[in-house]
Amino acid sequence: MEFRGLGFVPLFIAFWCTAWVAVSYTLTVIYGHAPLLMYISDTGNYYPENITFKIGFLGMSNANLFLALLQYNFILLHAEAFGARQPMIQKILLAMGITSCIGTAVLAVFETDFYPVTHRVGAFFAFAFGCVYNLWQAILLYEVPGIRRAICHIRMVSSAMAFIGVITFIGCRVSVFTNLCTGDYEKIIEIISISTEWFMLLLILIQLVTCFQPMQHLSLTVSWKGYTICKRENQDSAV
Repeated sequence: MEFRGLGFVPLFIAFWCTAWVAVSYTLTVIYGHAPLLMYISDTGNYYPENITFKIGFLGMSNANLFLALLQYNFILLHAEAFGARQPMIQKILLAMGITSCIGTAVLAVFETDFYPVTHRVGAFFAFAFGCVYNLWQAILLYEVPGIRRAICHIRMVSSAMAFIGVITFIGCRVSVFTNLCTGDYEKIIEIISISTEWFMLLLILIQLVTCFQPMQHLSLTVSWKGYTICKRENQDSAV
């Protein structure tokens, strides 16, 4: 069985992420388990929304793992556009992508209210490693022939903003945990960190959509012997 063009993979992940976040948020508000302005993690602390939270994040973790493998093969198949060291760098980046997926699974399983340290460690690996990974892949995308410059620009800007967002979020949380900000300042920092987290989620969705065109350059062949990922044949470079 051959799948010519794998652009449906990132689009599916984007749809999946949007759907389960919307459901989890709605259930959390309906049952009054958190205020309207809440962290994404607050949608996974109590029943019944913690069910959709776990299913959503675990599904996203596995889907992103598959996408990371596709992106790894995509870069290797276009290795002629990069330097000789890029295959080794891609192995390191793939390891970072896998670590990010593991972190996503950890934060899904361990709720923030009941396992705060484990949840935050998982979230750190998920967002920090994921942002570094996506930023580097966005830089490389400029060297790949047949990719629209608009797609490259959108992916680069969203990846860079997500990277800045991670630094901002970590800075806000550290200031709260270390009591550097108190009173009204603490409330302001809390609002900034919550808004930053939701904004980063939006940027991740944008990055996923920009993966559509590059993934359309790949074909997946599955048989009883295994699977093969290769360049898509007879494709229009503007696809």
